[in-house]
Amino acid sequence: MAEDEAMPTASSAHPALRAWSGQMAAGFAIVFLTVLLASGFGILTRPVGFLAAVWPANALLLGLMVRWPRLARWPNWVAAFLGYMVADLVTGDAFGVTLWLTAANMAGAMTGVALFQFVSEEDRRLRRPLSVLFLLAICLAAASAAAVCGSGAARLLFERGLREGLEFWFATEFVNSLVFLPVLLAFPDRARDLLRPFSALRSGRERLLAIAPAVALAASVALGRVVGGPGAIAFTVPALVWCALTYSVFATAAVTALLCLGLLVASSSGLLALPMSSDILGSTSSIRLGIALMAIGPLTVSAVNRAREDLVAELSHRAAHDALTGVLSRRAFMERGCAAVSQMPAGGVPVALLMFDIDRFKQVNDCYGHAAGDDVLVAFSRIVGERLRPDDIFGRLGGEEFAAVLPGRSLGEALAMAERLRAEVERTGIALASGVVLHISVSIGVSVVDSVSGDCLDRLLARSDRALYGAKASGRNVVRVAA
Repeated sequence: MAEDEAMPTASSAHPALRAWSGQMAAGFAIVFLTVLLASGFGILTRPVGFLAAVWPANALLLGLMVRWPRLARWPNWVAAFLGYMVADLVTGDAFGVTLWLTAANMAGAMTGVALFQFVSEEDRRLRRPLSVLFLLAICLAAASAAAVCGSGAARLLFERGLREGLEFWFATEFVNSLVFLPVLLAFPDRARDLLRPFSALRSGRERLLAIAPAVALAASVALGRVVGGPGAIAFTVPALVWCALTYSVFATAAVTALLCLGLLVASSSGLLALPMSSDILGSTSSIRLGIALMAIGPLTVSAVNRAREDLVAELSHRAAHDALTGVLSRRAFMERGCAAVSQMPAGGVPVALLMFDIDRFKQVNDCYGHAAGDDVLVAFSRIVGERLRPDDIFGRLGGEEFAAVLPGRSLGEALAMAERLRAEVERTGIALASGVVLHISVSIGVSVVDSVSGDCLDRLLARSDRALYGAKASGRNVVRVAA
């Protein structure tokens, strides 16, 4: 009998084990393929006698581990190690050199992951003004760790000394981290949010203004190519700042990464004519550091702008919404209600208004305390708010009185909605902190007009108020229509 009882427990463990194994395998594959493909891309950009012009693998590995912490497990670090090794060995590098390079790459990524544990989630997602400063500090530390571990290979790779190898390795790792890492850190939680800001644009003018910064950036790149000279890189800075003030942090990071990627490839391949000293290695390090520091500017502007917009939105929300229930305040309700009603076409389109009053609310405060009264107000707002349409306008007029504007609702539709809300409020129990489950009821006054005028909302409120008074007088927990 004991064995029979144990069997369901054992069998029920198999699906969980299979799910866990599947997640581990998926994580291993994601990390391995990311590192392998990114390393292969970097190797293709490697000039003879130098490190790769673009090496996104370390930044992408670091970004994956930080952005999705569940990937930061030892099997996935093994996957990263194998990805680095396979990419280098397939392209013909000696095993010893490959092992050395891989150790340096791993050291940089591990240092970055360890340091990101000390910053908040908001800073990891580049959502605050100081976030870019933390990013800069961590990238400096990660690049230093990789440079210390890998600089000794400079003699084998390009026949240079330890100091030169340290400088060049640091510059290369630093620029790649600042170019590619922010794209993953600021990546939206849901892929469908990528295009949401643009899909929300309604008019052609709005769309034109949205793409104008990107067009200006492309034009500045072309202008820099025509003019040439050491100042060509700086031609893009004003357009980058414009992008940062217009686009999200992620979009700014992506645009900046594309620009810096092009500059890195162009400078290494000779397509970008920049003055070079006799010390080619030192000049290349200087150019890469300049590109890295150029990437900091738009990221900082975008992060500051994002924080400002969030603050403005929060202040606007607090000003327009009731602090307790979260629904519109009386002033905001009147403003938005008047605006919605005035926008309705005048050709006989109905507008309905429901006015609510929670029955015997004073008794709730007297019997259970004001905290229970607050719980009732919050619960009532949730019940009603969840059942209204997105374009309906719901607000608290004061105390236990609420109102809702229902644009385009006929008298029959408004009555049906009011009756459904009344029944739902009566049916739903409200659990108080004391453990008591309280049932309340609501009286509702309904009024409808079929033509819109300037004082339409005021007249609706007055008529609904009279209907509500009739509902309270006739015994409460009923719906009444204005005469």
